[in-house]
Amino acid sequence: MKTLPLLSLIFALAAPAAADMESPGSVYRGALRSWLAGRPDDAIEGFKYAAFMSSGTPLSLSAMRDAAVLLAEAGKPQEAVAWLSRAEIASEDDPYINYEKGWDFLALEKHAEARRTLERTLTLTADPDLLAHTRFALAMAEEGLRGPSEAIERYRGVYQSYPYLLVPAAVRISRNFELLKKRQHSVTFLKEALLYDPRNLQAAIDLARVYEKAEYFVPAWQTYYTLSEIDPEERFFSARKEKLARHTKGNHQNLLYWTRLAWPVHTVPVKLDKGEEADIALFADKKGVPSTVRSFSFICNTPFTIEDSRLGRTAEGPGGAQWSAAYNPFNRIYEVKDTAANPVYSTRNTFRIVPRTPGGVILLKSADLAAAGGVNRGDREITGELLVNLREDGFVLIDRAPLENVLPAMTARASAGDRNPESLKALSVVFRTRLRGLKASMRHSRDGFHLCDSDHCQPFDGINTETAEAADAAAATRGEILSGAGLLAAGEYTPSCGGSTESGISDLNPLPAELTPFSLSRHMHKGPPDAMHCLPPDKAYASEASWTLILEPRWIEDRANREHRIGRLRNIRTLARTPTGKVEAIRLEGTAGSAEIKGFGAISEILAAGTLRSPLFTLRPLFDGRFPSAFFVKGLGTGEGRGYCVAGGKGLAGGLGWKYRAILRHYFPSLTVTGGSAEKR
Repeated sequence: MKTLPLLSLIFALAAPAAADMESPGSVYRGALRSWLAGRPDDAIEGFKYAAFMSSGTPLSLSAMRDAAVLLAEAGKPQEAVAWLSRAEIASEDDPYINYEKGWDFLALEKHAEARRTLERTLTLTADPDLLAHTRFALAMAEEGLRGPSEAIERYRGVYQSYPYLLVPAAVRISRNFELLKKRQHSVTFLKEALLYDPRNLQAAIDLARVYEKAEYFVPAWQTYYTLSEIDPEERFFSARKEKLARHTKGNHQNLLYWTRLAWPVHTVPVKLDKGEEADIALFADKKGVPSTVRSFSFICNTPFTIEDSRLGRTAEGPGGAQWSAAYNPFNRIYEVKDTAANPVYSTRNTFRIVPRTPGGVILLKSADLAAAGGVNRGDREITGELLVNLREDGFVLIDRAPLENVLPAMTARASAGDRNPESLKALSVVFRTRLRGLKASMRHSRDGFHLCDSDHCQPFDGINTETAEAADAAAATRGEILSGAGLLAAGEYTPSCGGSTESGISDLNPLPAELTPFSLSRHMHKGPPDAMHCLPPDKAYASEASWTLILEPRWIEDRANREHRIGRLRNIRTLARTPTGKVEAIRLEGTAGSAEIKGFGAISEILAAGTLRSPLFTLRPLFDGRFPSAFFVKGLGTGEGRGYCVAGGKGLAGGLGWKYRAILRHYFPSLTVTGGSAEKR
């Protein structure tokens, strides 16, 4: 009886604290905000606390699953397993809990436990996406249990039946054939992987290595050359390229994939548009910096003149003759020579090459570039006039041309073989808007030109790459642009949005209504719905929409240590995300320190030398002892998901028969088409 006053006092003192305590729901929502804001450790603690406070409720189950996903990403698979085991008590037959546990056991190198857990997953679901991913994970477990032969058979089942894992399955099959020293088989599957996902950097690295081991020296050299172009600062690629070059005979440039044109594709002048012009820097790198050109050859399909910036017209040449221009380092003179290699013009002034007939086409051939890599070195045709600006030890080449004349080639390149007139018209309007916006932005005003020919502005490989369909689409929409916003914003585009754009436009694969670590992971493991607008007819080529990478830490570590000196890589953490789940920052954790990388461009450079398809991805480590052996990356879309979806426009036009203005309204509901023929309708 004497204890009653004491108990009453305790409850009375506790009452205010209980009243001030946050509800489990608010704690959970706070954890979600921490996750999106780039504080994953705070989010983990918040999910744990929410699970504890709401024990036995659906909220507790959600919090435990979310905590487990983030713990796996944090490189704490043992702790993730513990939380998933608690979640399993609340939802014993949840196949996704078992699937996640299977991956955590793989990360811990507990292959027997992984196999047992994943085999249980197969009995709990009929979902074809989850079944395929589970069988893929089972094949990884078999690599550690029964060796490459059994693993290959497991992977083959996935490779043959599930297109969204075809590429990673082919890469793993190749790895295991390599272990069996069946290198020809290994090469075959790697080439297959690159056929269906040309941006799979890891597959290209593996292919170069296997080619060299098999003593296929020429293709090994070609592949290492390609890799050195993608990642010019990677010394290993450059060293292998130089060593293997000794095994190749003849002109090395003829053994590469650059476009080589013996003669102009356009044998007569094109119709030169009288509208807005732009100066386009040629042979630019991914940062928009044009390479110095030490020498080049050119053929004009009409007679031409050379106009010196100080002296005026100084030389004339005939149509159809190959001339050359070069910097002579001995006397520091810039020389132009005729077909017989006779000097016809020497200068230290900037000059222009101008076709005498408007619309004359100039073929630029065999440009010798100072850039180490990362530049399209192919031959290309231009119209308008060629500005040859002098730089130390060479030239910078600039094409001064009407925007309407370069538009079809840019549209054709971005459309990836599309021939549908309506989707090409829509893309033409977007690109015309974009080009005007790029020129108006003055981003290269200090450099002496308006835009460049690389991804930094808009890729342009020459008017020789235009198609008749793209030219017709540009002509049909001549002068039309998107209005109602800034030109650059209205001209934003992405190759494939993966089902929804950053502004919330649905292409029938929207993100979960409530975005959480677990719901995002689950969404990434689902194949795109068949009706998704940006899904290609042949799902084997679906890597633009849905992709999977297995990245080796070594190459990421090399790229990171060039600037950040992190030492040996311990883990990669995804940090801030947009409300649509796109990664805005990652943290590299190493033995010598950590580094935070912000922005998709920088993230793509670190993870995949600029080849990462999109910022919408999840990433989890697998370990070999204390250090990661691989990073398993699941992603959706190609590009940053803003504005017009090129693949989606193709699907709307081809699959549903939409007209181009309806397609534009779909992706830009607040904008209108103005200018050109649009104002007459």
